[in-house]
Parts: sequence; structure tokens; C-alpha cells
Amino acid sequence: MQTKRNTKETGNVLLCVLATILIVSIIGATVLRNSTTRLNASSTQVRAWKEALSAAETGGDIGFAELRKQISSDSTVRATQWSTTAGWTNSETTHVSQVTTFGSDNLKARTVVEACYFDTSGVFHLGANPDPNANSWYRLRSKGTVPIVGLKRTGMDDALIKDGRAHFAPIGSTAMQDITARGNGDSLLRKIDFQYDHFVATYGRNWDDPLSTRNDPAAVGSTPLISRRIEQIVAAVTPFFDAAIKVSSSFYGLGSAAWIDSYDSRNGPYDPTVKTNPASPYYKDSRHGSVEINSGTATIMGTIYGDVGTNGGNVTKKTANVTGTIDNNVPFTLEDYQMPSVTGWNYQSSLTAVTGNQTLTPPAAGTSVAPIYYLVSSWSGALTVNPVTIMTGTPPVSVPQDTYVAIHVTSDISGGNAGITVNPKVHVKIYFDRNMSVKNNNLINQNPSLTNPIAGNLQFYGISPPRDANGNPMWTQTIDLNSGTPAILAATFYAPSADVHENGNPDFIGTMVAKSFYSNGNISWHYDRALNDEGGLLDFRIVSYVEDTR
Repeated sequence: MQTKRNTKETGNVLLCVLATILIVSIIGATVLRNSTTRLNASSTQVRAWKEALSAAETGGDIGFAELRKQISSDSTVRATQWSTTAGWTNSETTHVSQVTTFGSDNLKARTVVEACYFDTSGVFHLGANPDPNANSWYRLRSKGTVPIVGLKRTGMDDALIKDGRAHFAPIGSTAMQDITARGNGDSLLRKIDFQYDHFVATYGRNWDDPLSTRNDPAAVGSTPLISRRIEQIVAAVTPFFDAAIKVSSSFYGLGSAAWIDSYDSRNGPYDPTVKTNPASPYYKDSRHGSVEINSGTATIMGTIYGDVGTNGGNVTKKTANVTGTIDNNVPFTLEDYQMPSVTGWNYQSSLTAVTGNQTLTPPAAGTSVAPIYYLVSSWSGALTVNPVTIMTGTPPVSVPQDTYVAIHVTSDISGGNAGITVNPKVHVKIYFDRNMSVKNNNLINQNPSLTNPIAGNLQFYGISPPRDANGNPMWTQTIDLNSGTPAILAATFYAPSADVHENGNPDFIGTMVAKSFYSNGNISWHYDRALNDEGGLLDFRIVSYVEDTR
């Protein structure tokens, strides 16, 4: 039997299907719209987050490049350092760059460069190093900023999970300073500034622009921003860093009864008992009497209270006398030493040769960067250098001043009487083009006293000879320190092309950097750790890198 179809029911089913399709489509469109919006926001913010770090590091590169201008051999380049016409704002020890915009995404960078130093306890201080012989370190603080295009909405916000760590802490508490109290990982939500720069609003402008006198609010304008901040500590690279003797060729020595140890003159005079007394608070300073060579042979005869490092070299003989480690995989280079530019030095023509017994009192005290400068064509006599004095007080008395002298010798320093006496308050650097042959007891350093001399107050620099096409020296250079034993010989030598022979038995305080070193004398050799930052500035290197995640 044929039944009659109900057309009303068919219409109801069609309406239900269409309504279901419509509802699912609306849900799908809503989900797709929300997902697309969130994806676009997240990908834009992630890209900006990464670019902000690149911008901050670019700011660091700008500051580092500006620092290195002071070691340039081109006086024109040195004259442009911290130039106000290039946008730098300067105080005595702080330099702030202008905001630099670069790249297709309008990345911005600003850098603050501040002089700093560490004291003998390792405590960090802002400001120039108070040691008149030492080079300052620098702190580079760089801020990188990237605008975020699009609407002011967040994405990629981290979800808190139960991971055994504290994610919340009372305001002002110690735990609040810990990144684990702020969420999981690097939450972009707390890094994005939609209306205000939260870092500036919380901590002020001193991090980004310490020389600014602006009082404007921390508003970021109509465009949301992501900012990242990095801090780098830059150390001065000097010739005498943490090595008693450093040579690019071979080392032989010292005598069988000799030793090399170290101390820090900033903590007082050398004490021979410290190196064998672990209970001494200065014991750690006594074990840095290290020897470094390149790929040659180090023949150890005496005791070394420190390490021996080579760059693929060979350590032989009494290796058991090395109290530290022997490492034959230590990268090593010695650069030629060129005569520094004398631009800005106060040249004097009153001394052109050293013959016989001569006394020199400079007309002015000078400074470490602008010393009183003498050009000497020959040196065969004994020179005594006195400090500049001024009359002060009531009644007036003569008070010696720290006096800085630089002497460039264009010939040999040699002769039975050749030498120098450095009186208290005098700081001398001697640059010699040729050879040096003097008696140990003719090098007398009395600054600050004869019994407690500071090696950094008497520095010798052997100007490296020009090189041929194969990199070989075109002539040889020698330093002969001959018999004649003073109570103490305190000095530094940086002569990367010189063959050094120590023929006496002095109580030597200081350091030696040369091509080769030979001595069989029973010397007691003490490296002064205060020399780590002293000596002619060779370069800079980054020793610390952190991101400020507050």
C-alpha cells in the first residue's frame, strides 16, 4: 500500500540542517578569527622581542667601537671619540649616545658607557680607577627598542603551572628580585609597553640616560613598544695581565734555588711567608706567579707558585716544581709594540741625552695621559728623576706632587753607569728603539719607598722592530740585565721582540714580556697583581654579559 509523503516534515528537517550548518559556520568563523588575531599578535610580538635584543646588542657594539677609538694609531680617529657632534652627551666618566634608528622595522638603540673598577676585595665601583697607574674598566648599558605594529592587544602570555617554584612575592621583598617570582620563562606580557615604559616608571631614567635632566613621564606614545636592556663589563687589555713572565719563543729558568710567586701591592709590601701559609688572607694572591710561552719550550728550573701555559709548546725539566697547572692548549699572541702617539704630551727639549750623572726635575707634574715628554738620542749615564713640588700650607712647606714622565730613547740604553733612579711620587715610562744593557743595581725604584717599590711606577717598553713580508723581525733586540744585585729591582718590561738575559740574582718585583727569556740566577721573582690593569692600553675585551630582566 502506498503511503502519502508528509511535505511539512521534509521542510522542518531542511531548516534544522541549515540552522546547524549556520551555527557551526559561525562558531568556526569566530574561532578562526580569534586564532588568526592571536597568531598575528603573537608572531608580531615574538619577532619584535627578538629584534629588541638585536637592537640592544647593536647599541653595545656602538659603545665598544667608541671605546676602541682611544687605541687607534690615527690621531684623527682618536679626536672623534665621544664627539658631541656625533650625538654623545658626556660627563667626566659617563658617556651617553644619541638614540640611533636603523633597519626596516625602525629599531632603536641607546648606550651608556661608564668608567668603573674593582677594588682589591673584588667590589665593583663606578668612576675612574683611583690608581694613577691603572686603566679603568667600563660598564656598557644598552637599550634596544622595537615598535609593535597592530592593535594594542597581548599575545604569548605565559600560563602559570605548578612546578614547585614561587611565582608571586610581596612587593619589595627579596624574592621579588628573583625571576622565578614572575612567571614561567620570559613572559612577553610583562615586556610590552602599551602606554608607559614600565621600567622607567619603576626605576627611573638613570639606567637608560643618567645625564638626562628630563622630567617627562614614561609614556611611550601611540605605538606599543618592546624594550630589552643588556649590560656588558669591558676590561682593559694590558701587557702585564696575570703573568710574571710571558714570552713568544722559549723560556729557561730560573736558578734551582729561585722561585716565582706573586702578591698584590695594594694590600701592602711583599711578604715572603704568604706563599706557604694557606691561613694568610692574601694566600690566593701569592699563587699567580705564572709563566706563559707560545709554541716554544719552557725549561723549568726553579719553583713556580702559579701555572705554566703554552700554545702547543713543551714544558720540560723540573715540572714538579710547578704548584699550579701545566696547560699546553692556551691561545697566545704577542703583538708588536709601536711608539704611542705623543699628541697632547708636554714636550721638553731640556734633556736630549743622558751622560754622566744627571738630575731631572720636570717643569710641571703632567698626568698619566699627558706626561712630560723627553726625546733622548743616547743614554749611557745615570738619570735621577725628581717630582714636581708646590708650596702649600701655613707656614708654606714644599709638597711633592705625583709627576708623570715619558722618555723616548732612539738609541741603545747601555754602559756601566747607565740607569735611572725614580724618586717618590714619580711615574716613569721609558720607550726604547734599540737595545738595553744595564746592571740590575742601576735601576732604582723608590716610589713610594725603596723598601716597598711599586713596579708600575717604572715601566720599560721595547719598540718592536718592523717586520718583513714573512713576518720576521728585520733586526734583533736584546735586553741584558747584568750582575749587580740591589736589594730590590722593581720594574715592568714589555718588549715583544726582545731576547732577555737576566744575569744577576736580584729580588725582582714586576713582570717581563719578551720574545725569549733566559736566566740561571737564583732570583726571587714576585709578580704584582696590581699590574693587571696597568701598563700601556692594548685593547678591550668583554668579560661579562647579562640581560636586565626586571
